[in-house]
Amino acid sequence: MKGVIAFLIAIILLLIPYNAFAIKPIGIRYKHEIFSRVDITKDVVYGQNYDFTGKLVELKMDVYEPHGDNENQRALIIFIHGGGFTGGDKASRQWVEMCTTFAKRGYVTASINYRLQPKGNVTTKAITQAMHDAKAAVRYFRAYASQWRIDEEKIALVGGSAGAITALHATYLTEPEYEGNSGNEGYSSNVSACVDLWGGLYDNVSKIDAGEAPVLIIHGTEDKAVPFSEALNISKRCEEVGVYCELHALEGKGHAPWQMIEDFLPWIVNFLYAKMIKVKSKDKRIPFIELPYFLLIILVRILCLRKS
Repeated sequence: MKGVIAFLIAIILLLIPYNAFAIKPIGIRYKHEIFSRVDITKDVVYGQNYDFTGKLVELKMDVYEPHGDNENQRALIIFIHGGGFTGGDKASRQWVEMCTTFAKRGYVTASINYRLQPKGNVTTKAITQAMHDAKAAVRYFRAYASQWRIDEEKIALVGGSAGAITALHATYLTEPEYEGNSGNEGYSSNVSACVDLWGGLYDNVSKIDAGEAPVLIIHGTEDKAVPFSEALNISKRCEEVGVYCELHALEGKGHAPWQMIEDFLPWIVNFLYAKMIKVKSKDKRIPFIELPYFLLIILVRILCLRKS
């Protein structure tokens, strides 16, 4: 009988996943900062296209990953900087901080650069080119999902100002003619959620259709650069077609109130967790072979005591 028990113990130990012995971080992934460090891969080329001078340029991004993360299917957030479509950069302080804090929560995060325009020449072409580039970034991560260990069902866009305008257009202009040719053709550019920090859809608000991604809007009521009416128009359209929209009006605040980040960061964290992570996660029941190691030891001891 002891030989049989020993054989069963050996089988059980072989079935335990190799990472079951690893120390798990404390907290809820995607809600809390459960990693203390992040790894950054800078200037990853995600596509290419012609800039306003006619020069073919590489499109680059910085990718942030939780240090020491063993998860194989990780949610992704692509951040898009502002700057009026004529300036801004993926390495701006606020976007580095956003990428870092969400990577510490377990996301893979990316801050992208997109084609900018000459000052004083911001037209609908600027939005179109930025949208095409953002869509190419989404397609890149689907093309290389295994390399970056991305869950293709959990991809969000987060943008501020011009970046929010870009994120909104990339999220809701889903017809083939809006895809552009900035790279990684043949893959979907659809996303699971959108966070709009003081942006707008302007004449394209009617492009929001039933069944499309939920949106979180944070917008100052006294914004002079992108009127607060843009937030109201998006919210109204979402209500009409049944798309989830969460609007946080910042009373009396103007454009890009980054000084309030401690106030609005929890809104972003909770929105993405509720509307992308939880709703896209299947009910996974833990099989016996994934029980923590110490529980298996207890079970084995009980078996031994009963047979002795």
